[in-house]
Amino acid sequence: MGTEKFKIPFIFFALVIFQLSIFSGVNVASAASDDQDIEILIENFNAQDVNVKADSVKALVEAGEPAVKPLIQALSSKDPEIRENAAITLGKIKDERAIDPLIKLLTDEEWEVESAATNALVEIGKPAVEPLIKILQDENEDSFLQVKAIAVLAGIKDERAIQPMIQALKEEPELDADLGYNLSLMGESAVEPLIQALDDEDPKVRARAAEALGRIGDKRAVGPLTDALDDKDEMVRTFAKLGLENIEAQHENPLIATYGKEREFYIEDQRRLWFDQLNKICDLAKDSMEPYMYSKGGPVISYGWRIENRIGVGILEGSEVNNSTLDNIYNVFDRAGKEIGVNDVPVIFSYTEFPVDEEILPKLAEDIEKIEEPVEAEETNKTEGSRENVRMPVSTPGLRIIFVLGVLISACVVNRH
Repeated sequence: MGTEKFKIPFIFFALVIFQLSIFSGVNVASAASDDQDIEILIENFNAQDVNVKADSVKALVEAGEPAVKPLIQALSSKDPEIRENAAITLGKIKDERAIDPLIKLLTDEEWEVESAATNALVEIGKPAVEPLIKILQDENEDSFLQVKAIAVLAGIKDERAIQPMIQALKEEPELDADLGYNLSLMGESAVEPLIQALDDEDPKVRARAAEALGRIGDKRAVGPLTDALDDKDEMVRTFAKLGLENIEAQHENPLIATYGKEREFYIEDQRRLWFDQLNKICDLAKDSMEPYMYSKGGPVISYGWRIENRIGVGILEGSEVNNSTLDNIYNVFDRAGKEIGVNDVPVIFSYTEFPVDEEILPKLAEDIEKIEEPVEAEETNKTEGSRENVRMPVSTPGLRIIFVLGVLISACVVNRH
């Protein structure tokens, strides 16, 4: 075993030490603490082999403190892959010195780097809260950076951020949609402050508080939201109604069954390769899935890979499906997976509402334009699929927009399959 490993080129010397340590008990942290070894591991962040990248990140995380300064320097690399994986590594090390450099990457031109910086700050957690709150409270700060700071604060879920986020609803009107959405991600700790915000004199604050409470789904909000149905502002009444409906829906279990083995990944490159495989599996399963689709008399109205690293199958709400049917559908994906070398494909079955017919989609889009305030020309939505994004504020859609977007996506999925 040892002679085989020494066939690896010298440039992977530090990585060899890491691999050998699995069997020989060599201390990886001390092995990778040498400056030259650390630089070699950082260079491997843009290697062709994804496993080499992942092993390099693991070795540097084990090295810990000695790797922090070189990794912070790597955040300024011209190579986006090096910036991305340096951010991932710093997040796993959790050294506070990385906070300010990572915050600067929240506005990186590459979404992969920006996402890595966001996740790294969330992993560092509480020490990053105060610097992020300062960004949110700075009226001269770039709006796009404030949007990203809000997302990180929502990921950390520290109670210190709740009141500053509610206050920003009053002072930063262009951020209200993002704040409404991200306040809901703060969870149970935000329920009481949001209930109090339902009495705020600003109708926009009341509306976003109602939206967030509906998303959280805590039953403590039912009474206050019911009272808000009589609010003098139409937007508040609308969000209160949608919030109550959302709370009721959240207490219904749409999950039917899960199959296969879920996957976990150390770096995002591994996850992206996995999504590619899931996409291939769905394509290979297309013909065999036809008999189970709603258009052919079956119960399935949608399927595709999900962000949770598995394939999701939407069963028409109200349909009766037995274990035999679920087994047969799973076997379609399992066989497709084996064709490309993937065993135990993870699949989740859940009930889904019936999508709207495509003929009325244009009418729905027209209705949304009338309901929602028009987006200013200089604003743009930043998505993971866009790499030429402008540094502009991002508006997260409200409950109604999200519902209709879900309908649009479902209709497209059904049509495609």
